[in-house]
Amino acid sequence: MNKVIVQKFGGTSVQDADTRGMALTHVERALSRGCQVVMVVSAMGRAGAPYATDSLLNLVGGKDSALAPRELDQLAGVGEILSMTVMLNEARKRGLKAVGLTGPQAGVRTDNDYQNARIRRVDPAPLTAALKQADLVVVCGFQGQSEEGYLTTLGRGGSDTSAVALGAALKAAYVDIFTDVEGVMTGDPREDKDARLIPFLTYSKMEEMALNGAKVVHPRAVQLAAQADLPLRVRATTQLDAGNWTVIGNRNFFEKVEVI
Repeated sequence: MNKVIVQKFGGTSVQDADTRGMALTHVERALSRGCQVVMVVSAMGRAGAPYATDSLLNLVGGKDSALAPRELDQLAGVGEILSMTVMLNEARKRGLKAVGLTGPQAGVRTDNDYQNARIRRVDPAPLTAALKQADLVVVCGFQGQSEEGYLTTLGRGGSDTSAVALGAALKAAYVDIFTDVEGVMTGDPREDKDARLIPFLTYSKMEEMALNGAKVVHPRAVQLAAQADLPLRVRATTQLDAGNWTVIGNRNFFEKVEVI
């Protein structure tokens, strides 16, 4: 098996045909370098978009729903299934050989804390088998399977956690977190015109920033990456040419290993 990397695309990176096309361009460039790619996708768009998680939950009244947390998870996970299926279709239309898996199908096992489940383990066998069939596997982020055998969701930022957990299980070379900003900034670039890109952060500093409100990478994902010594890179989906990003982890890794 070739070098495996994980590329995670958030809701704004898969929200429409243009952004999905850019996401697949990033995948194609990695494939052209001889990598195999596990593409982890979030639900399409943000709150207000028809298939975003909050929009789906609002169909049943949101917090006022009569459904139990386990039943709400059956609905909450639909957005990622839609996203995975749409992306799989578009990948194949580009001529890519690809396999699509839900979180449970990809071997993600969690506790029974529905709506905010914690990953207990990832069985790498399903993904390893899929990577023998294709060089691209599209996986639903945010999802797992409970001890009771039901679909679970991982709470806010769960797709970040999915990507890192899958990367750790596969011993991936690194994980790319694609988003709508070019990396981790000194402030919110939408509000602070002087916000600057931070090129490198240790795991501990990134975790501290995430716990204090930085929303680029979820703190659970950073904790998992640190435990696995798995390097992360935060990048802009729209930045197709070589550009800037934030490296989280061991700077030396990215100095010594060719990255895409």
